[in-house]
Amino acid sequence: MRWRGGAGWALALLPLAFLALAFFWPLADVLRLGLQVDGRWTGDRLSALLADPYVRRLLLFTLDQALLSAAVSLGLGFPLGWLLTRYRFPGKGLVRAFTLVPFVLPSITVALGFILFFGRAGYLNRFLMGAFGLGEPPIRVLYTLWGIVLAHAFYNAPVVARFVNVAWERLDPTLVEAARVLGTGPVRAFLTVTLPLLLPAVLSALALVFVLCFLSFSIPLALGGARYATAEVGVYLFARVYVDFPRAAALATLMLGISLALTYLYLRGGGLFQARAGGVRGQPTVPLLSRNRPIRSLWLGYLFLAALVFLGPIAAVVADSFLRAAPGAGSPTLYWYRLIFSPAWNPFLESSPAGSVETSLVVAAGATVLALALGVAVSWTLHRVRSRALETLLMAPLAVSSVVLGLALLFAFRRPPLAAVGRGPWAIVLAHALIVYPLVVRAIRPLWEGLDPSWVEAARTLGARRLAAFFTVELPLLRGGVLAAGAFAFALSLGEMTAVAMLAGAGVTTMPLAIYHFLSAREFGAASAMATVLIAVTAAAAWAWDRAGARWLGRDHGGR
Repeated sequence: MRWRGGAGWALALLPLAFLALAFFWPLADVLRLGLQVDGRWTGDRLSALLADPYVRRLLLFTLDQALLSAAVSLGLGFPLGWLLTRYRFPGKGLVRAFTLVPFVLPSITVALGFILFFGRAGYLNRFLMGAFGLGEPPIRVLYTLWGIVLAHAFYNAPVVARFVNVAWERLDPTLVEAARVLGTGPVRAFLTVTLPLLLPAVLSALALVFVLCFLSFSIPLALGGARYATAEVGVYLFARVYVDFPRAAALATLMLGISLALTYLYLRGGGLFQARAGGVRGQPTVPLLSRNRPIRSLWLGYLFLAALVFLGPIAAVVADSFLRAAPGAGSPTLYWYRLIFSPAWNPFLESSPAGSVETSLVVAAGATVLALALGVAVSWTLHRVRSRALETLLMAPLAVSSVVLGLALLFAFRRPPLAAVGRGPWAIVLAHALIVYPLVVRAIRPLWEGLDPSWVEAARTLGARRLAAFFTVELPLLRGGVLAAGAFAFALSLGEMTAVAMLAGAGVTTMPLAIYHFLSAREFGAASAMATVLIAVTAAAAWAWDRAGARWLGRDHGGR
C-alpha cells in the first residue's frame, strides 16, 4: 500500500463493493441454482446435464466449430499479417485500420451480411448464376457448420493478422539477412528463421481466437439456429425460450468453469507464447506488385479472396438497405431508412424502430460513463495497491462470458435490491458497463504506470491533497487515454447483443436486437438499414478511438 488517506481506501473499496453487489452476488445465484438441489450442494444437476445427448452434442459442436474457426482464421489472417509487414502499397494504412474491425463491428451485422452475400438468394450466388447460366446457387454455406466458421474467420482473421504483424515487425531482420548471405534461399530462410521466431505470436493468436469462438453467441444464434447451436446459445435457449432456469444455470456453471480454465491457460501461456523483441532496425519492405517479381502477383489471388470474405458481406448490407424494393414501390429507395426512424409501433420489435435507436444511444452513453468511472477507479486501485489477488477480483468479469453474465443479472434483477433496476435500459447499462470496464482498465492502466510520479509529489509538496492531485495532475495527463477508452467503450456497447438478449424485457429493444428481430421476421430491408446506421455510428466511434489513440498514446499509424 502506498498511501494512507481514508479517502484513498474508500476509493479502493468502492469498485470492489460495486462488483460484489453487481457481479459476484448475481454470479453466486447462478452457481447456487446450478449446484444446489433441495438446499444441498451436489453435482447431480451437472451429471444429469452431461448425460443429456442434446447437451453433449452442444458441447462437441462448440469444440468442433471453435477448432475449425481458429484454423481458418489462421489461414486467412497470417497472409494479411505478412502483407502488412513485408510490402508497400497504396491504402496500407486503411488495411491496417481494418484489423480493428473485430473489436468494434457488431456481430449481428456480420451475420446479416453473410446471409445477404453468401445466402442461396444472396448477391454472390445471383451474380454467379447470371454470369455462368447456372440453374442452382453454387455456394451453399449458410446455416451449416462452414457458414459459422467463415463468419468467425471474418471476425478473427484480423486478430491473427495483428498478432503476426506486430511480432514480425519486432524481429531482427539481420537474422534473415545472415541466412541469405550464407546461401539460404528465401523460402528456406522463412521456414527455418522467420517462422520459428513468429511461432509464439501465432500460438498466442490461435489460443485467443479459440477462446473467442468457443464463447461466441450472436453468430451461431443467427447463422446456426437450433440445429447448429453452441453451448452459449444453449444457455440462452434454456433460459429465455424453454424457461428452464435450473438447466440454464447448470449449463452456465459448466461454461463458467470452462471459460475460467481457458482464460487461465491463455494467460498462463501468454508468457510462453510472448514473442521476443528483436533489433532496433525495422523490417525492410518492397513494393507489392513489382513487375520484376511476378510471384508477388499471387497476392492478387489472396487479395481477391480477402475482399470477397471481408468486404462482400459489409457491402451487401449497405447495398441492400438502398436496393431492396419497398412494398408497392421500386428501388433504389430510402423507404427502409424512413421506416427505422419511424416512431410508429412495430410488431416485430414490440416498440418503435426509432425507439430502439434512441435506446441504443442512451444505453451506450450510460454504459460508457459507468465503465469509465469504474475503469478509472479500478486503475487507480491497481496503480496504488500491488496485489495479484485484488487484481484477479477486480478484473474477474473479463473471464466470464456475456451469456453467463446476462443470466446472472437476469436472476439478480428478479429480487431486491437490484429488482429496483428492473429489466429496462438501466439494466442493460449495468450489464454493458461490467462487460466493457476491464477493457477500459487495459487502456488506461499502462498510461498511468508510465506517468512520472514526481508530478504528483510536487503537487503534494505544494499542499494538494491526494484526491486533489489526482484531479488536477493525473487525470489531465490521462485525458487522452480516457477519451480513447470512452470511444471504444461506446462502440462496444452499441454493438453488444448478448446481454441484451438475455435481459431485455418486453418493449426494450436496442439496435442489434432490432436487427435480429427483423432478420428473424425476414424483413431484410429494415434489418439492412438498421445495420448500416449501426455500422456508421460504430465506425465513427472506432475512428475517434483510433485517432485519439494515435494522438495521445503515441502509436505509429504510418502506412509502412
